[in-house]
Amino acid sequence: MGGQNRGRLTVLLGGPWRLYSHPLAGWEMLGTVQRGMEIGALARSSAGIYAQINAGAVRSIDQRKVVAAIEACSGA
Repeated sequence: MGGQNRGRLTVLLGGPWRLYSHPLAGWEMLGTVQRGMEIGALARSSAGIYAQINAGAVRSIDQRKVVAAIEACSGA
């Protein structure tokens, strides 16, 4: 496959993150993040690291891409 959107993140701040995870201690739940066909809860750790969470499994995501997606989402 490939193409322009390979590796692109789509962020929905305030999105339905509870569909993908329960609240985790030490994490701020921000909304949802989609990477290709994968979607999960978008969270930020107390250290400021962004991650995708699915059913308690924490998966790191490219920090530059998620910041850019958040800025695009919020119009910053």
